[in-house]
This record gives sequence, structure tokens and C-alpha cells, in this order.
Amino acid sequence: MEPITAYLNGIGETDSVQPQTEPEPSPDGMVEAYTLPLIQDGVAAYMANVRTQVQLVQVGPHLIPMTYNDKEYLNSYVCSPYSTYVSYAYEELVLFRSRALRAVLAGVIGTIAPLLKAGRINRNIHLNNWLLSTNLYEEMDREDLRLATGRLVTEYPGHAIVFRSLNERTNSGLMEILKSLGYRFVPSRQVYFFDGRNPQYLEKQNNRWDATLLKKSGYTVLEHEDLTESDYKRIVDLYEQLYIQKYSALNPQFTEAYISNCHRNGLMYMQGLKDADGVLQGVVGCFIRGDVMTVPLVGYDTSLPQKLGLYRMLMSLVLNRAAQQRQLLHLSSGAAHFKRLRGGEPFIEYSAVYIRHLPAGRRMMWSVLGGILNRIGVPVMRKYQL
Repeated sequence: MEPITAYLNGIGETDSVQPQTEPEPSPDGMVEAYTLPLIQDGVAAYMANVRTQVQLVQVGPHLIPMTYNDKEYLNSYVCSPYSTYVSYAYEELVLFRSRALRAVLAGVIGTIAPLLKAGRINRNIHLNNWLLSTNLYEEMDREDLRLATGRLVTEYPGHAIVFRSLNERTNSGLMEILKSLGYRFVPSRQVYFFDGRNPQYLEKQNNRWDATLLKKSGYTVLEHEDLTESDYKRIVDLYEQLYIQKYSALNPQFTEAYISNCHRNGLMYMQGLKDADGVLQGVVGCFIRGDVMTVPLVGYDTSLPQKLGLYRMLMSLVLNRAAQQRQLLHLSSGAAHFKRLRGGEPFIEYSAVYIRHLPAGRRMMWSVLGGILNRIGVPVMRKYQL
């Protein structure tokens, strides 16, 4: 396992390519095209609210991105456990109708917040961190992971080692390996899957209604190659309207440079909805690793009437694309009722954390956090179908 400096001398800057109908960069080429700009220009140039240092490391045959943090408490949750378990958790309290339950959960969060800071929860490195709401994984060998863990413990003795976005649906083998190596699992959220390899979900009444709505809407579907550089600013605006302004400023705030890199190099497959006046009113971007697809880029003009169903139409595009590509669709968290009605299967997502090398107080902090989330967080997520 070598840091990024070992690669920069031999690789140089990545070359932009013209978007293709089905962009399929090679796995290693994809990692480099995605990660090197973050290293060379700084993460903030591509994600305005993300504060972290990025490296590329080798784990066996896999070249993967790694992020490094010390504190950075005012940060996006993609590299800040504190933002995940405190800041974002506070924002999610609005999902509960019961004032009493909100008060109890707010009290729990308020109690653990100083504990997490005292335990330096943000002093960590995240492996395979794409700085997206969902990280996707390739299969990794146990011996490679054992060696990588040992090397990282030596190089970063004061940092927890973290793998985000793990679940039993797509990562059961990896989770078993990490468990055998001494990693602990801390729950984070409930996520939803649609199996495009056997897309029975398309027979759900809501999905049929959404497909009909799209067909009769009058919107033109733009494929990846139909989008151009002139659309990048609008794509950022649409994403921000939904994910930043409506949902949370803790979501990664993509810049035009990020959209440009992903579109031009085929790192996401993007589709848009254009109205009769030629205005882009909705966009989605699908990110793929192996046979799993996720959708970190979704946006639409939230000032338009909800009855138009722009979100429904965008999700119809995504669900049909997963079926066409025969991919397992990881549709992340949020809009849980919407996803369940359309056939989404829920799974609890975890972060795997290696802390054996840390002082006793910091190990205790992670143990307390994991215990609270397993005893309170997971049952609440399941009961209220979040």
C-alpha cells in the first residue's frame, strides 16, 4: 500500500474524454480520474463544504481513495462521523410526529455530542471514501485488508480506521472479513435496494403510474451525451435546490468543476428532463462500481408545483435504468415511504471502525456510541420505517 505521491509521478494529469452514450471507464482508470483532481486541486474546488485530505492507497490489487481528518466538526457527513451522528441526526428529528419522541431523541443526541468530541470521533481515516452519500465496494481479500490495516495503524497511530456505507445486502462478505480482523460495526441509517437483475419492482402500481406520468408529461429525456458544458451550472443549481436547500447543507455541495469532471469522464451516467421551453428542470446521476448502482446526484426545480411529479419521473428513469443495465440499485436513505411503495427493500447500514490501537477513552467512546445506536437507533429506524 503506497500513498498518492507514488502514483502522481507515473500517472500525471488525467485526460478529459468526450462523453459517451454508455461511459464505461476501466475500474482503475475511474478511480484515478475521480480522485486525482481532488488531490491536485483540493477537495473544496469540487465539493464546497467538504474539508478533508485525500490520498490514493493500494489494498491488494485495488486502488482506492482514502480521506484523512483530525477535527473539522463543521463538515459534511461524508467524512465526519460527528456530523453523521450529531448534526445530521438533529436535523432528522423533524421526521418524527411525536413531540415526546423528538424530545427524548434530542436529549440522547445532546448527551452524546460532547462525549463524541471528547473522544475525538473525527480523528479518523476513511478507506474507499468517494465522498458521496453512499460508497460502493469491490470484493477485497482478507489478507490484503489485514496488511492494509496493520500498515495504517503504524502510519496513523492516533486515527480510527473507518469503512462507511456497509450493509448485509451488498457487503456481507466484506463485513465478515472486517469483523474477523477486529473491526466494530456502528449503525448509521436505513437504506433501500431495488434489484434490477430481477426487476419485479417495475410491476408495482406506483412505478407504473410514474412511468405513465413521464410518458405523458411533455418533458424530453436527455441522455448523458445530450447534456453539455452549458448545462453544468443548471445541474448544480437543481441539485442544490433539492439536496442542500430542501434537505440538508450537510450533504456534499457539488461544484461545476465536480459535475464537469464526472460528466466529461463518464464517472456518472447523467440524465435530465427538459421542458417544452428547452429548460433543464430535473437531473439524475448514476454512479456504478461492479454490479451495484447508486444515485448521488438528484435535483429538480423545487419552485415548480409538486403535482408535476418531477421527483417521481426522475426516480422512474433511475429504476428503469437499473433494470435495463441489470444492476442492483442502492437508492440510499430518505423518502422511505416513497421507496417502500415502489418495492424498496430496507437494510441497516453500518460503518466498520478499527480502534484497537487507540487509547482506552477513545475506544470507550466508540463502544458507547455503537451501543446506543444498536439499542435505540436501529429499533427506531425499523419501527418508524425511516
